[in-house]
Amino acid sequence: MRMAIRKGPALPNWLWLLVSGCLTILAFPPFPTGFLAYFSLLPLIYVLVRDDFHLALEKGFLFGVVFNAGLMYWLAFNSGTEWYWALLSMIASVLFLALNYALISWLIGIIGRRLGKQAALLSLPFIYAAVEFVRSYGVMGFTWNNLAYTQSRALPLIQMAAFAGTFGITLWIVWINVLLFLLLESANRRRSFRLVTILMLVFLVPTLVGLIRMRSYPSDPDRPSAQIGWIQPNVDPNQKWGRKLFDRNMQQLLDMTDAVTAEPCDLVIWPETATPTYLRKNWRGTLDRILRHITRRDVHLLTGVPDYEWHSEEGLKVYNAAFFLAPNSRRIQDYRKIQLVPMGEYVPLNSLFPSLKEINMGQGNFSPGREVKVFELPLRSSGQTQSDSILAFSCGICFESSFSHIIREGARKGSEMLVIITNDSWFGLTSGPYIHAEIARFRAIENGIPVVRCGNTGISMLIDPLGRVEAKLDFGRSGYLRAEVPQGRAATLFVKFGNWIGYLCVGITGILLIFSISKRKNQ
Repeated sequence: MRMAIRKGPALPNWLWLLVSGCLTILAFPPFPTGFLAYFSLLPLIYVLVRDDFHLALEKGFLFGVVFNAGLMYWLAFNSGTEWYWALLSMIASVLFLALNYALISWLIGIIGRRLGKQAALLSLPFIYAAVEFVRSYGVMGFTWNNLAYTQSRALPLIQMAAFAGTFGITLWIVWINVLLFLLLESANRRRSFRLVTILMLVFLVPTLVGLIRMRSYPSDPDRPSAQIGWIQPNVDPNQKWGRKLFDRNMQQLLDMTDAVTAEPCDLVIWPETATPTYLRKNWRGTLDRILRHITRRDVHLLTGVPDYEWHSEEGLKVYNAAFFLAPNSRRIQDYRKIQLVPMGEYVPLNSLFPSLKEINMGQGNFSPGREVKVFELPLRSSGQTQSDSILAFSCGICFESSFSHIIREGARKGSEMLVIITNDSWFGLTSGPYIHAEIARFRAIENGIPVVRCGNTGISMLIDPLGRVEAKLDFGRSGYLRAEVPQGRAATLFVKFGNWIGYLCVGITGILLIFSISKRKNQ
């Protein structure tokens, strides 16, 4: 079968780009159609090639607008602000993220016009992964639309994340698109046979390696484990801060804690900003009340809280934080969220232009934390001696759980379990909470540790180090989960080497561009 590049169907470029964007949208959760990502980029590649890569930037931007509008529409449903601010933030986000795909196509266009079509096609996987990688850093970093997340349910395939991270999976997906395009374009039987063989190997090798990893994953029944309970209160975030509802919300958390600790438990987890007060300030004795309760239940508590600190030079700083509290102790161990949501938790560039903080779009004015911390949980419920019964765990708060380099830092510091606390209730029953939940699978596989995900309205889950969901509480339900969670082993190649694929792709992209610029334009 041959795709005639010059004499293809007389369909306008915008229609091909619309099809490409829609197919890519449908490949993401909650749709169970991740296989669409294997060929969703073909129309985009087609319109770039058939016009000899002219207007590549514009075509990439249009694809990016369609794709991100379908993937990020839920930002317009943010119940934490006025509808017009929510709509404006969605439009701004879509246009900003579309620039990434404009950049990808523009770079491909440069290479295609200077080095030819074949060089452009072969460089596409590296450039696509490089842009995703660079986009994951900085205050405007964003990763939810990474192509790798389309494969969250293909567990054997995504085991490669333990070696290559999510950018390696993106590289793999784009390679499949390129190989399929070359196959459809090929008129030579021998070449077509080679391409089919390569495609089969590209699919089979990662699948077989992943299956072998899953079957041979070490199981150690003697390894210490923790009895953990986590609570999904399902509280409307717009109602939990009112003074009249304060006592009711706090009582619900304490009652659900009683229920989950009916049997001995090591750790109870409450979701992001579960306590509707600055707990450190102990307003109305709230901290004392919680400490008395966990002392009576003989259990440690990890809860999301708003926190603050006064700096002599910078003044008051407010943080989105997590507190780790122990029974019979007033010591507060805290972790402060590092990667904040732009326009949701802070206004970008407000440190340079303080007047931006005065803009009120319903966002918080949080400051970022600076350090990934690892907490130590004594394991007593299983009757183990204290000398060998410590579970080290790290915490990720909501949005930052999608940033692999932040979570990896906790694993490098000795974390044996990841706890994700989140509050996705702002966006209601949209695709946003489902995509966010599926991303947690990759953090488990990359770092080789279990993930306990605790959400205000869901989706709360227990994910094992192979990315399998072992317990789940669906979105919009009130309840709790309880499970025995064994210590993980943060000994994967990803923990050791990090996003080396991303750096490699950036290096290859740079070399290709230098080589292209040094050549005369291909006429």
